[in-house]
Amino acid sequence: MILRINPFRGIFTPAVYRGILAEAEHYKRYRLSIILLYLASILIYMVGSSLGIGSESISKELPTLTDSAFEARKQLFLIGKLLQALIIPTIFLYLSSLYYVAFANGQFRKMMIMQMNVLGLFLIEKLLLIPLFLGLNIGSASNVFSFGVIAQYITSNVIAIHFLSELTLFRVAMFFLSYFYLTKLIEGRKQTLFVLNVILYAIYWIFAGFISYMKIEFFF
Repeated sequence: MILRINPFRGIFTPAVYRGILAEAEHYKRYRLSIILLYLASILIYMVGSSLGIGSESISKELPTLTDSAFEARKQLFLIGKLLQALIIPTIFLYLSSLYYVAFANGQFRKMMIMQMNVLGLFLIEKLLLIPLFLGLNIGSASNVFSFGVIAQYITSNVIAIHFLSELTLFRVAMFFLSYFYLTKLIEGRKQTLFVLNVILYAIYWIFAGFISYMKIEFFF
């Protein structure tokens, strides 16, 4: 069977798509899909950064910076976002797939195709956040899709707010989407697959929360 790779189908019709993926022996548009996802990531991050999203730390220092220092900080900010746009797809596609291969005995290409869907969902969230952040004039801690908004009403602990702001409805959906695929693509106990997925996404979340708290805003 041949699978024509389409991450949007994988996101919005997962039951059908995972069945075809499980049986497929050949894949069309495999490399093209990877390239397009990388390009989409670069485009979304560059548009967001050019509009000033995520530049709160630079804005706070604006009164104390000279014009040349401010321009230098902006250039570094844009370079950092470009690196972020390249590293995140690499983590989601390659490192995550290797994790499933190593610990769950998954097939690398099938894991990559599954992770294309997960990355696609992540990029959809990033795309939706651009007009929301601009229209509501809010930062990542007040992401309307995250638990950070609730955290601000129940605690003043900055660490808790930053960590919960990295836990969003989209990322919960990413977790269950990947688990839904794993149960079809990998032979094994569902409890084991669930725990392996929890470990992976806990690493994502802890790393993202730590970076967010340190004001680097590197991963998510």
